[in-house]
Amino acid sequence: MDSARPDVTVIVTSYNIESYIGRAIESVLSQTGVSLEVIVVDDASSDGTWSVISSYDEPRLTKLRRERNGGPGASRNDALAVAKGRWIAVLDGDDAFAPGRLAHCVVQGDAALADMVVDNITVLREADGARFPMFPPESFRQKQYLDLGGFIEGNLSFMGGYAYGYLKPLFSSAFLARHSLSYDPAIRIGEDYLLFAQCLARGAVCRVDPMQGYIYTARAGSTSYRLRPRDIARISLRDKKFLRSHVIDAHAARAQGRRRARIRDAFGFLLLVEAIKARKISRAVRVALRAPLSARHLWRPVWSRLSRILPLKTA
Repeated sequence: MDSARPDVTVIVTSYNIESYIGRAIESVLSQTGVSLEVIVVDDASSDGTWSVISSYDEPRLTKLRRERNGGPGASRNDALAVAKGRWIAVLDGDDAFAPGRLAHCVVQGDAALADMVVDNITVLREADGARFPMFPPESFRQKQYLDLGGFIEGNLSFMGGYAYGYLKPLFSSAFLARHSLSYDPAIRIGEDYLLFAQCLARGAVCRVDPMQGYIYTARAGSTSYRLRPRDIARISLRDKKFLRSHVIDAHAARAQGRRRARIRDAFGFLLLVEAIKARKISRAVRVALRAPLSARHLWRPVWSRLSRILPLKTA
């Protein structure tokens, strides 16, 4: 083993998060028990994010700045091209690592001869300071490994809530290089899901660590990104491309069938909502007739929206 090679390369991506990026960097630099390389990529921020990054004088830290905004996948690929660590960890610049996270994951990954290590997430809700696990801790304690079928089953929600696509695993850099895997820069929604799925489909052994080592910030005052019909259509096309490129087992195929049905439901639901918001009731009826399962399964949120938008008479 090359003693000069870092145990972990941490890739931190940032875009217009000057109030958060310092916390993210500090949470990485304060990790103990592993040797580190930290690559911070600024995706052409227009605020003071780059100034904060530039203020760090730290030999373990490499600073990269993109001239044009390219999205998280492009930024991470810039860092992957120069990363030297045995393991690759990804951190969004408005999130943070819990103390000891990296050492714990590396020990788990090395002991299991794994290609990936994934742990649970702590959600930090800024509005009230609440902290809670993103996924039920008992489910992570019961798992030792995560396969492609289990991963797809954890990604069946398209209308709110958390999915396994939020997970930020450590990747073996050797595995990524051996299979020529990186992020798809054209994908700005779900780029994490795709790389995770590609690794598992190509035989990656994914060790599950029950700790909550990644801290996800639910930012106060921010409006969560809401999927639009075209976003769902892109996800569907991406899934089809993935399936054409990979042979999956029966478990994964069953899970993918459920995911495909959920995608259809979500697409129908969003078309219904658009028609209702535009007061195009005849269009909403046509959509419901074409996608009756969407209308049946999602009648509660549709009715809620309808009651807010249309002037309904009461007795």
